[in-house]
Amino acid sequence: MSQTIAPFSFQFSRSAAGLLLEQTLHAPANHVIWLVGNSGSGKSTFLNLLKGFFPEFIAGTLTGAQPNAFEGAAYIAQNPLSQIIHERVGEEFFFPMENAHWSQAAMLAARHWLADFGLADDEFAPTAILSHGLSQRLLLASMLAVEPQWLAFDEPSAFLNPAMRDAFYAHLAALKGKVGMVLIDHHPHVAALADICWHVADDGVITSMSVAQWQARQADDLRVQAVASPYTIAQQAIPQGVSLQLDSLQIGYRNRRLFTATACLNSGECAVLLGENGTGKSTFFNTLAGTLKPLSGQLSLCLNGAPLKKPANQMAYVFQHPDSHFYFDTVAEELAQLGVAEPQSVLTHIGLPDAAHRSPHQLSEGQKRRLTLLYPCFQQRPLILLDEPTFGQDALNTLKIIQLIVQLKQRGHALIVITHDVTVQDAIANQIWQIDNGQLHVMDGSV
Repeated sequence: MSQTIAPFSFQFSRSAAGLLLEQTLHAPANHVIWLVGNSGSGKSTFLNLLKGFFPEFIAGTLTGAQPNAFEGAAYIAQNPLSQIIHERVGEEFFFPMENAHWSQAAMLAARHWLADFGLADDEFAPTAILSHGLSQRLLLASMLAVEPQWLAFDEPSAFLNPAMRDAFYAHLAALKGKVGMVLIDHHPHVAALADICWHVADDGVITSMSVAQWQARQADDLRVQAVASPYTIAQQAIPQGVSLQLDSLQIGYRNRRLFTATACLNSGECAVLLGENGTGKSTFFNTLAGTLKPLSGQLSLCLNGAPLKKPANQMAYVFQHPDSHFYFDTVAEELAQLGVAEPQSVLTHIGLPDAAHRSPHQLSEGQKRRLTLLYPCFQQRPLILLDEPTFGQDALNTLKIIQLIVQLKQRGHALIVITHDVTVQDAIANQIWQIDNGQLHVMDGSV
């Protein structure tokens, strides 16, 4: 069933930001529409308007046509943890089918989707213990199982490991021509599927363009950034000669062993931590940071060979969920706690020139991530843990984040980075730490 979005304008409450559509957009049945634009331009807001979330869940003023053309679409939000409502995996999976009054036989026949996303043995598992990646798999399985006419997905592959991302896009390729799709995804997989792009400019103006036009625009931006002088971070001295040493460190929780780690990382080095969704990458970070205790083994952070008494105090940890960092009403107040007296220039360099007096919770997910990446730059701690630092970023901002990580290495920080982005991995890794079959395997990186 084709859809039409008539001209409209939307203005956020308590913000100068908004969206403007001046010419009617057409969405033919069974087409794949790629929502594109720089991180923070308003793509998620546009998708939420298309889904019909105004006015119940979006505060602002809408004039012109109501843009809720995809109100009946199967929808997945950018943060998968915000969407899961049931206690068990199976309950969450079958919920949309129960709402649609499917027969028991039909619902049981759809269980193959759980297997397709690696959840066949987890039907009775608590959803509360799922990682971001496994939560995203569950939602994808649940939404694809109901066979809707339209899919509306916001960053559906952001937390998937490469193999599962490939499998997910293979599923979408098989559905192409049978189901309509509106997708936000910065991963290039979507370019092979998309029929047209709807572009949201930095000023919120929405236009239609071809996939080739969007790719050419991205390529031009990357060429400019590649030769530009990257933002110079704070230059205060940090301790040199720091090394992280792990000796048979058993990672897990509630006496559930996930893997054993033996490794060493020195100042100026970056280890990229890889592993399937749910293998314990974030649990590993929580253990290093002292919020979880290891089941056994030794962890030491040494300065010139001498162990430091409180290793966690020497670590800067950027969580997977950015909102976990925010305590104050405005971005400026957040940065003031880091010693940033004049936030405007700092924010301009990370693409947030007008954000100083906004609530950090009002930023897009990609903008929140860029803001939190400033924290380790000013905390002056020798060991930095970054959990999915390029989540929600377009290609240009991903390149800027790579440049930032390289600068942190050059300053002498040791970094451990969780990422499913092979481009990021190749650009920053001195070591690859791969979790597989209950062990952390240490390999040389590419830089």
